Amino acid sequence: MGFKPSSFLFYSALGTILSISESKWEEKFELYRSLGWSEDDLRSALKKQPEIMLLSQDKIRKMMDFFSKEPGLGLSILSSSPNLLWRSLGKSIIPRYSVICVLTSQGLLNKDVNFSTICILKEEKFLEKYVIKYQEKVPQVLQAYRGRR
Repeated sequence: MGFKPSSFLFYSALGTILSISESKWEEKFELYRSLGWSEDDLRSALKKQPEIMLLSQDKIRKMMDFFSKEPGLGLSILSSSPNLLWRSLGKSIIPRYSVICVLTSQGLLNKDVNFSTICILKEEKFLEKYVIKYQEKVPQVLQAYRGRR
């Protein structure tokens, strides 16, 4: 897969490969392809986050469904930032996406904001930068974060 044996990702990839059977590996590979990923997308994602093969098929489907349906996200965000697949859809991804949508619709954020960067922020930093900062000016931001968009 192209990992240097001295890198952390080598051990992560090795652990992943040893954790699942060859048939499960192929099954997951086929699932990603059936959900719109090319071979190159999947290989690129695996080089960044080999553990994506350990996720349940249900989790993969739910994440891919959300990212493919929401405007401005798309599946390419997942292949370029596969660590997003490990985040919780209900507790992290959707609330943050809702906040970004509210702020963007109010003209307070650039439409080209990097959502994957926003998703990896620590919770306190996200709240400070996107919720607390704007809650007086845009009360809907707190409602969006709490799931009432």
